[in-house]
Amino acid sequence: MKSEKKITLMISSLTGGGAEGVCITIANSFANNGWHVDLVVLNLKNEAYLGRVSNKVNLVVLNVDRTIYSFLNLLKYLYKYHVKTIIVFNHELTVALVILRLLFRLKIKIIARNISVLSFKIAQFKFQNFWNSNIVRPSIKLFYHKTDHVINQCHSMRKDLISIYPKLQQNSSVIFNPISTHIEEYSNTIDFTKVEKKNYLLCVGRLEKVKAFHYAIEGFSKISKKFPDMRLKIVGHGSLAEELKEKTIDLDVESKVDFEGFQKNIIPYYLHAKATVLTSLYEGYPNVLIESIAMNTPVVAFNCPGGTNEIVQDGYNGYLVNYKDIDDLKNKLSALLQNYNSFKDFRGSIKKNQINNVFKHYEKLINL
Repeated sequence: MKSEKKITLMISSLTGGGAEGVCITIANSFANNGWHVDLVVLNLKNEAYLGRVSNKVNLVVLNVDRTIYSFLNLLKYLYKYHVKTIIVFNHELTVALVILRLLFRLKIKIIARNISVLSFKIAQFKFQNFWNSNIVRPSIKLFYHKTDHVINQCHSMRKDLISIYPKLQQNSSVIFNPISTHIEEYSNTIDFTKVEKKNYLLCVGRLEKVKAFHYAIEGFSKISKKFPDMRLKIVGHGSLAEELKEKTIDLDVESKVDFEGFQKNIIPYYLHAKATVLTSLYEGYPNVLIESIAMNTPVVAFNCPGGTNEIVQDGYNGYLVNYKDIDDLKNKLSALLQNYNSFKDFRGSIKKNQINNVFKHYEKLINL
């Protein structure tokens, strides 16, 4: 007999990004707690996380390339399965659902999970292609606030959201990202006192402008002579790969920087690193940091717009760095490497990110 508790989660794809990982973790958690769960995606192109989706979750593939082509198939799905509540992990898809609800007077509850600092995201669209700048950007500004509720990943994101849409003061909340299930399970079974750390710093993420890995490379170059055996490993792929490789040559550290490409299994990289470095221009609530801390690897991160300073606790689980300040980055990296033994078991700093705690907040919100 099917459970009476039903929920739909929706995201554009199952590629290897942070939003995709969180979406799957939440979907699996609902399913494990007795809910009937539909996970709707536009397509399975370039999927990296399909294997993480529980067999208890009903995967619905709309078989379209982009949101603009999804309206008909999405409408058919909503009618066929009598969807009542849907959590959306994408700004464009949220807008599509709002438009469909308005046009066809659908009785569905739309909960948007805000995936980034919205003001920065909207500004970014302005300088992209014609579609993003002239269609997506104004559509988000016009329709995004017409959702029933917006989940923000951190307090900073909610503050930014309300500065744009003051009326969402009463219809928005903060639910921190969960640690990915496979990382949390691994963390709970390993004896970290027996883990051998290696001489490398780690960066994880898309090789794109927003992640600003050129700052990490520059900071690493400034400590390279002081710590001659230290390496920098960069895990991820993106359009700036060649540009970043040129940066290592310009700074004479090309022999010490390893571009590892995208990795489905990131655990060994976190586990053996001396520290994880994050130099983003802005973030939502960076999963990279909570995953690293779950592996008992300290972090060094720019205090950028977003939730970084809601994760990093100076001197306990790592160091916050003044935004875009290369000298401070150099100093904090040096301080961490010189005082590495003072960082013991600091996993308690992300207790709020354990999936059981996060799921309770999602379930409470759905039941309101």
